Amino acid sequence: MQTIKKADTVFRYTNKLLITMMNTFKKIFILIIIQTMVYAQNSDWDLGGYARNLFTLTDGAISDLPLETGKWQNTAQLRLNFFLYPAESFQATLQSRSLIVWQKNIRQTYTFLDLLETDSYFLDLTYDYKDEENLYLRNEIDRLNLSYTSGNMEIILGRQRLAWGTCLVWNPTDLFNPYDVLDFDYEERPGTDALQIQYYLGPLSQINISVTPGKTRERVIYAGRFRTNFYNYDVAVLAGWQKNSFKAGLNWAGEIWNAGFSGEILYTDAHYDYKALAMEPNAQNLTVTNGKIRGAHWMMAFSANYTFANSFYIHSEYLYNSIGATDNAGLRRFTVLYTGELSPARHAVFQEFSYNISPLLRSSFFVILNPNDKSWIAAPSLQYSLSQNWDVLLMAFPSDGKTGSEYGDYPAQYFFRLKYSF
Repeated sequence: MQTIKKADTVFRYTNKLLITMMNTFKKIFILIIIQTMVYAQNSDWDLGGYARNLFTLTDGAISDLPLETGKWQNTAQLRLNFFLYPAESFQATLQSRSLIVWQKNIRQTYTFLDLLETDSYFLDLTYDYKDEENLYLRNEIDRLNLSYTSGNMEIILGRQRLAWGTCLVWNPTDLFNPYDVLDFDYEERPGTDALQIQYYLGPLSQINISVTPGKTRERVIYAGRFRTNFYNYDVAVLAGWQKNSFKAGLNWAGEIWNAGFSGEILYTDAHYDYKALAMEPNAQNLTVTNGKIRGAHWMMAFSANYTFANSFYIHSEYLYNSIGATDNAGLRRFTVLYTGELSPARHAVFQEFSYNISPLLRSSFFVILNPNDKSWIAAPSLQYSLSQNWDVLLMAFPSDGKTGSEYGDYPAQYFFRLKYSF
């Protein structure tokens, strides 16, 4: 008992210290940007980004939303990527995206989705400029960090992307920034507010320690990783604390007969809040003890891909979730937002094919299948390069399944996107 109390004291002190560092960092970073603007000629910097417009047609009602939304949505986006090199060992990064969204009842939709967000950033760097019934203007800073390099050590403080996974669709061992393959209009992917320390033991080996502060214990993440190369495979072992639960995992990436092969395995000793999972309809292998949902569970992902000489690309991936539903996985849609599961289902299969029809035109098709409830969602697409800086994308999300299944309640969606990069 004394050991537990001491560990809890250390945890609270460390989290409080990191929170102070984050708040101080935010103020210091603003001063650095102001100083750079005044003395820009004495600093190296780089600015880039893109502007694009996404038009969406939704054929059917969006499941679980509390009100009816319009069929048509238009999203204009401006992204700016700013990099500053104030000294030889320092780099500052500021990246943001500004969104102008028009759709019927868009204000209530965004409010509802914000309520479901369980892993919000620690620092509030989102600004809503316009909040009307059918029009929404938002600016979000998704990268804001300062890095320092000295010899074999690198320290990064602030909002950053911590990508620890090796698979291309599902990343069980990515404790900080799991990837959503259906969020195709956000290639940069969300970041996290963290302190990251990396030490390179050699050209192919490194130790990484990362900590994310939280306003509650459930939102604190801290983890360590050792990565090396073993028989031409990049291999990593990791362990840490996420969602108030102990995690340990292994991942790898390499080749078999010139085909890419990667995998991830994650073990979780769950200690979930029972109130947060009170509507859990399918909690296999978990038990309720002292108001906590406890039990060990596993997530595993395996991925293989191959590119032929004629540019034809094939990619297959499989995800296993030991506490996933074996029927009607759609009933667990909100539960996984809290537990951090990558799918509400026990099994998930991904299959992708793509091919360059011409040097300027690329076709692609992928499908995600739930083999238990037989539901699926697909994504055929065509992308054409109009010029060096302009490209256009056509995409659709057809889906099918019975009511209550993972994808059975998804409406069909159709997308048209025009993008200019600079």
